[in-house]
Amino acid sequence: MSHSVQSAYSSKAALSAVASSTLFACMAMVARLVSATIPGHQVALIRFATGVVVVAIAGGALRLDLRPRRWGWLVSRGVFGGAAVLLYFQCIEKIGVGIATLLNYTAPVWSLTFAWLFLRERPRRHAGVALVLTLAGVALVTSGRTGGWHLGVWELAGVFSAVLSGMAITSIRATRRHEPDGRPSENSWTVFASFTILGSLTTLPTVIPPLGAWVAPTAQEWVLLALCSLLSVAAQLLMTSALGRLTAVGLGIINQNTVVLTLVGGWLFFHESISLCGAIGGLLTIAGVLWSVVAERAGVPRAADA
Repeated sequence: MSHSVQSAYSSKAALSAVASSTLFACMAMVARLVSATIPGHQVALIRFATGVVVVAIAGGALRLDLRPRRWGWLVSRGVFGGAAVLLYFQCIEKIGVGIATLLNYTAPVWSLTFAWLFLRERPRRHAGVALVLTLAGVALVTSGRTGGWHLGVWELAGVFSAVLSGMAITSIRATRRHEPDGRPSENSWTVFASFTILGSLTTLPTVIPPLGAWVAPTAQEWVLLALCSLLSVAAQLLMTSALGRLTAVGLGIINQNTVVLTLVGGWLFFHESISLCGAIGGLLTIAGVLWSVVAERAGVPRAADA
């Protein structure tokens, strides 16, 4: 494939990732709104259940090939991703959409490590610079909110959700890349199916005895839950598609766009404070996102030498 064609594919993937991150921010805002009356773990379950229904309908209507080929990576994507989302939605309920998203989206730190360990994937130098800018921004936002470096129980849960998310993103990358031996990659629908099915199984125990209980939503709450779920489905499919051409780290950096949007949205709509230090951190994060897009335009990511 020529360099110009590779660049075109990479540019399209980067734009898909930006669109995905924006939709994820909208989803998080709706989740924050509905979590005032519906527990975060139940919101997560309904999100996953909606995804299962969408896969079933699309599979039948479009006659999709949903046969799994890379079982290990698909299970990894579903289990780690499901647990990450469960913790993320609970954190949105407990500590607010801005800080919950901020902590969850530190996943690039972990996906960098996992992708290097398991995929032998070495990022470009441009991506490294973008990662430094992004993480510096995240650190400033955290410091500005807490007045120090102390994390509570739910803040720690947010960090752990990022660790799980980092492994889940690496698993997506593994299912979507083309192997040198010619083995076909998983399509985005198969990856999404594993995520929704295993995610549903992960969250189901939280709403049934003895671990939890179901809270019956009102008609208005069902509308918000449906909107949250559909935004999630669209964002997830765009993200999975983008990972066919982006590294786990590249996507993670672009996803910092979600952090900025939710911090601003949390301040505007839910009175979640943003300090001067946090605002500076947000600007650094935006710089990292833009730098990442430029880096991905240079060509498809390279793998480490065998």
